[in-house]
Amino acid sequence: MSKPTYEQLENRVKELEKALGSIIDKEMDAEQRELFELSILYNIAHAVASVRDLNQLLRIVIDEVNKAMLSEGAGILLYDESRGDLYWQEVKDARDLLGPRSAELRLPIDRSIAGWVFTHGRPARVNDTAKDPRYYPEVTRKTGFQIKKVLQAPLNARDKTIGVLMIMNKIGGDFTEEDEALAGSMATIIALAIENATVYEKLKRSRENLEMLYRSSMALATTMDLDHLLEVVVAELTRAMETEAAGVVLYDEKRKDLYWREVQDEKGLINRQAANLRLPVENSISGRVYRTGEPVMLNDPSKDPLFFTEFETRSGFHVRNEIIVPLNTREGTIGVLVVMNKKRGQFSEEDIHLCSSLAGVVAMAVENATFFQELLDSYRELEDLNRAKSKILNHLSHELRTPLAIIRGTLATMERRLKERGIEGFDSALSRMNRHVQSLNRLESQVESIMMTGYTWERRMITDFLDAALTLMDVQAERTPEIDHASKVIRKWLEKTFPLRNDEPERINVRNFGLDVLNYCRGQADREQRRLTIQEDLENTAELLIPGHVLQAIMEGLIRNAIEATPDGGLVKVKGRTRDDRYIFSVKDTGIGIPEDAQERIFEGFYPVQDTDSYSTGRPYSFNAGGKGMDLLRIRMFSEIYGFKISFTSRRCNHVVQASTSICGDADHCPLCTFPQECMLNGGSEFVIDFPLAEKKSGSVPGGDGNGAG
Repeated sequence: MSKPTYEQLENRVKELEKALGSIIDKEMDAEQRELFELSILYNIAHAVASVRDLNQLLRIVIDEVNKAMLSEGAGILLYDESRGDLYWQEVKDARDLLGPRSAELRLPIDRSIAGWVFTHGRPARVNDTAKDPRYYPEVTRKTGFQIKKVLQAPLNARDKTIGVLMIMNKIGGDFTEEDEALAGSMATIIALAIENATVYEKLKRSRENLEMLYRSSMALATTMDLDHLLEVVVAELTRAMETEAAGVVLYDEKRKDLYWREVQDEKGLINRQAANLRLPVENSISGRVYRTGEPVMLNDPSKDPLFFTEFETRSGFHVRNEIIVPLNTREGTIGVLVVMNKKRGQFSEEDIHLCSSLAGVVAMAVENATFFQELLDSYRELEDLNRAKSKILNHLSHELRTPLAIIRGTLATMERRLKERGIEGFDSALSRMNRHVQSLNRLESQVESIMMTGYTWERRMITDFLDAALTLMDVQAERTPEIDHASKVIRKWLEKTFPLRNDEPERINVRNFGLDVLNYCRGQADREQRRLTIQEDLENTAELLIPGHVLQAIMEGLIRNAIEATPDGGLVKVKGRTRDDRYIFSVKDTGIGIPEDAQERIFEGFYPVQDTDSYSTGRPYSFNAGGKGMDLLRIRMFSEIYGFKISFTSRRCNHVVQASTSICGDADHCPLCTFPQECMLNGGSEFVIDFPLAEKKSGSVPGGDGNGAG
C-alpha cells in the first residue's frame, strides 16, 4: 500500500471533521444545544466584563465563536470612515493564513457580502459563495484560504452599524437558522464590547493627551533651554499619538524657507538628513500651512499637488499620512508642527485638536526662548557698556586722585614759601587756583562715590536676585534632577565671583579673640620699633555671632590704623563693653586726627587723608604709613552684610593744621608742644563698632578659649 499524499490526508481529515460535525448535530438534543449556546454567550459576556484591552478581548471572542460554530475561521471587520471600506480588526483561521496578511485584506462596501451586511444592517447566510454575486474573491486569491460558506452578522451599536462578524466554513454541514440566531446574539454582545472598549480607549487616550500637555507645559515652566524643551515635547507627541515621526519646523528669516528645528523618527532617517531637508514656503504643504495659518490633515499626502517629493527622495522616509498645524504667536506664524505616519489607522479630527493644543505650547516656548535670548544679548551688551563705563570712571578717578594730591601739596608749599619770603600780590591767584582744585576734588569725590556705591548696590542686587533664583530652583529640583545640577553650578559660580559671602557665623568670646588680635598687632608694631602704649579693656563674658575672619579683619584694621596715626610716645586704647543686647567695641588713639574735609569720605576707600608734603608710603604699622584706606572700606561693606554699625569721631591736631613744618612723629620731642601730654591732647580719633550680641545659651561656649585670631 503506497503512502498517502498531503492532499489525500487533508481531504481525509475534512471528511472526518464533517462526519464528526454531523454526529454532534445528531447526538446533541435541543436542550443540550441551548445549554451549549448559553455557555458560549456567558463566556463572551464574561470576557467583555473582565477584559479591557480590545484586541485581547476580540481574540477570546473569536475563539468562542469558532468553538460554537465548529468553523474553520472567524473574524471581526470594522468600518474605516476615512477610507470607506472594511478592515480586519481581528481574524483567526485553523491554518493561520488570514491573520498575517489581514492588513491588506480590506473589503469594499459595494462588492462584498460583508459590505452588503454592513450597509443593510441584516445578517447573511451563504452556504455556497461561488453562486453569490456579492462574494469578493480577492481574500482567497491573496491568502489561499478557500471561503466556501460564510455566516455574517452586523455589529449594531446603539445608533449605527460599526462592522461585521464573519464566520467561515462550518465543519460538518451548512450554516443553519439556529447558527444565524446565535451569531446575531454574539454580534450584539461583540458590538457592545467594541463600543465600550472604544469609549474606554478614547477616555484613556484623552487622559494620556492631557498628561502629555501637562508634562509639556511643565517642561516649558522649568527650563529656558529650547533644544531640551522641544526634544521633550516632540517625544511626548510621538508617544501619545502613536506615530512614526514628528517634528517642529520654523521659518528662517534670512533664507526665506522652513527648516527642521527638532525632529524625531523611529529609524533616524529624517534626523540624520535634517540639515538638508529644508522646505520651500511656496511649493510645500508645510509652506502652505505656514502662509495660511490653517491646519491640514492628509491621509494620502502624495495626492496633494504641493507635496514636496524631494523630502522622501533625500530622507528615504515614506509619508503615508500626516497632520501639519501652524505655530501661531502674538506676532504671527513662526513655523509648523508636523506629525507623520500614524501606526494604527488614520488621523482623525481629534488628532488635529490635540496637535493644535500642543502647537500653542511649542509656539510659546519658541517665543519665550527668543525673547530670553534677545534679553540676554541686551544684558550682555549693557554689561559690556557698564564695564566700559566702570573702566572710564575708575581711570578718571585714578588719574584725578594723584595729580590733585600733588597740586594741593604744591599750592600749600608755594603759599607758605611766598609768605616766608615776604612776596605779595599772589593771594588772588592762589585763591582762584584753590577754588578750582576744590572743584576738581568734588568731582573726584563724586566719581569715587559712584564707583563704590555702584559696586555695593550692584553686588547686593545681583546676590539677592541669585539667592531668590536658587531658592526657587531648589524647590523645582525636587521634581527635576537637571535643575538640581544647574543650581549647584550657579552656587559654585556665585561663591567664586562674589567672595564677600555670608560665611557661617561662629560663636566667639570677644575678649579671648580680641587679645589674640591685639597681641599680633603689638608684635607688628614692635618689629617697626614703635614706642607706643597700647592698652586693652575688654569685657570677659561677651560673645558675638560672626565669622572669625570678618571679626579678625575689623579688629586688626582699626588697631593698625590707630597705630599708624599715632606718633611715638602716644597712646592707643582698645575697649569693649556690653550695653543691653549690644556689644560696643572701640579703638581710640592720640594721633594727629583726620582732616575735616576728608572725614566724610574715609569709608569710600582709596582716599589719602595726608597732605602731599607729609604723605608717606612707609611700611605697615609705621607712623603716617599712608595706606590706601582699604581697611575702612572693607569694614563698611562687612557692616552691610553682617548688620553691625560703625561710627567715628576725630579731631585734627591744631599744630599740624597751623604748622609750617612737617610732623615730627614723636610726642616726647614735639617742638610745637611744651610737654608730651599736650601733644597727646591736641588730636586723635575714636572708631566705634556696635555689634549685636549672640543669644544666650546654657552650657559651655564652643571655642571659648580664643578661637584663634592669627
